[in-house]
Amino acid sequence: MKKIVLLITAICLTSETYGQKTSSSSVDEYECIYEYQMKNDKGSSDVTSTILQIGRNSAMFSDYTAFQADSAIACKAPESEIQKFKTREKRNDLLFDQSVSQNVPKGKLTVYSVITPNYYSYTESANPINWNLSEGIDTICGYTCQKAVGEYGGRTWTVWYSTEIPASFGPWKLCGLPGLVLAAKDSEGIHKFKAITFRKSSTPMNFKPYTNTIKTSREQFVKAKNKFEQNPMGNIPAESISEMTIQKYEDGGHSALVNGVVLRVRPNGYVPLELK
Repeated sequence: MKKIVLLITAICLTSETYGQKTSSSSVDEYECIYEYQMKNDKGSSDVTSTILQIGRNSAMFSDYTAFQADSAIACKAPESEIQKFKTREKRNDLLFDQSVSQNVPKGKLTVYSVITPNYYSYTESANPINWNLSEGIDTICGYTCQKAVGEYGGRTWTVWYSTEIPASFGPWKLCGLPGLVLAAKDSEGIHKFKAITFRKSSTPMNFKPYTNTIKTSREQFVKAKNKFEQNPMGNIPAESISEMTIQKYEDGGHSALVNGVVLRVRPNGYVPLELK
């Protein structure tokens, strides 16, 4: 198996080359798309796509539909295409609404998220999890992976990382290991991430998804977010609402916006990644 010597070698799985490895050299950026599954309160699983954009010393994790909308704008796509991706993002009730900047040189994670009608950001250590390396081998995307276990936010996480990809990043906040995390799940099997595509990137990273955020602490945000998601409409303070809009679509669907910020009511409920 070919060892990656520089940052990363181009990977394995696209729709055309599933499971095949390809090699490249002297490249700065790659991206890994993960399938994210959340077992909801009804016993079934909600599934959405997320993406990790990877640079030499930093990475950005976000929802894939949000990434597509940002990329269309960055690439100066036709306005019709930009609006198509923006609409898709608005209508995605399963949107993964935490964007996480993993910055090794600065030694911190910066999280951007939303509690309608406001956007928030907070920072914490770049390595918030004390990992215990465990015995076990798996193969994901054609790469040999090793096992690690750690606790974070009230959950115990098991991850699979590959030292053949020497980048200390991973999905969400699951980073800080001597190789890219390609799969992860919590001990209850509620939350799961698994890499499905790893490829060279042609789009620059967007490290600040929201221009205006309220700075807060992790503890304050997690508490407020988990409370809000129990009853999104009922937990918006009336005094914070200056405008409510219903945007209707040709197929009969609609999006609700409060002060221009999408109000997502998750059809199968919300199970938090962080319990505390």
